[in-house]
Amino acid sequence: MPTVHPLAQVIQDEHVGAAGRTVVEIAADARAAMEKNRICLIRDFPLDPDRYLSFLGHFGEPLMNYSSLSELAKTDPHPQINRVKYKKKAAGAQSVHYVAGGLRPHSARSWRSPRPSHFAMLMVEPGWREVPAGERGESVVVGWNDLFTRLAERDGEVFQRHFARLTGTPLSFQANNVREEVSSLPLLYPLADARGPYDVGVRLKQDLGDKVEGIREQIPEFEEYRESLHYLLQASADEQFHACFPLESGDLLLLDNHRFAHGRLKIVGEYVVDGESRTNNRELWSVTVS
Repeated sequence: MPTVHPLAQVIQDEHVGAAGRTVVEIAADARAAMEKNRICLIRDFPLDPDRYLSFLGHFGEPLMNYSSLSELAKTDPHPQINRVKYKKKAAGAQSVHYVAGGLRPHSARSWRSPRPSHFAMLMVEPGWREVPAGERGESVVVGWNDLFTRLAERDGEVFQRHFARLTGTPLSFQANNVREEVSSLPLLYPLADARGPYDVGVRLKQDLGDKVEGIREQIPEFEEYRESLHYLLQASADEQFHACFPLESGDLLLLDNHRFAHGRLKIVGEYVVDGESRTNNRELWSVTVS
């Protein structure tokens, strides 16, 4: 049986209960958990867009979602909430939030300036549970401080070389379907309240490897930088560094967007039963908070 990542255990063991409580009470306990761990799981949260956004308002300003700022189809429950739900492929562009494949760990609005402070996910419907583990859309989070500390111990000078390059090279890139003010911070940037040398913010886009190929002219010593970026992408995709667990209906996961990447394992989008095609009804509401 696979070893459970310590962070996954902490997140679940130290969850905040929401049943029968006010948004103010829930937010107070969540804030204490965030101060300690920078990430918090709230259980039994009401599946109500207004209460969800009211809760997040205690941590900043919920941003308009991707669909409302892009030319992609808009089927979201609120302009500040992004519905993540499998859809059969149709003609034209399709959001990555509608596909069945896994989502590699990434930062919310990695291109944006100013950097968003938090990211939240509220599971509305967890979808099929009869499919094998690893194909249920289990949530994945990566704690950057933990990752870099472990890489420093494992790789020594190799890590230090890549870390220095990624913290010392400013980089600007845009989203694929959204136009917002872009950041010029390095991919790894300093935090005013850092708790150690590797407690840094990270801007990681899912397709960043491809993205930098189009902006190579702005990157000094591009070949060396690409090597360092590959090192970061490879490490962040390594399952040994992933805290992975399923979210149930009413589970709200709030994380520090500077300090954590989020992603998910793949889902089974559809299958045929007695000649009839069925579609997975898994649905999650995500919000980015500035």
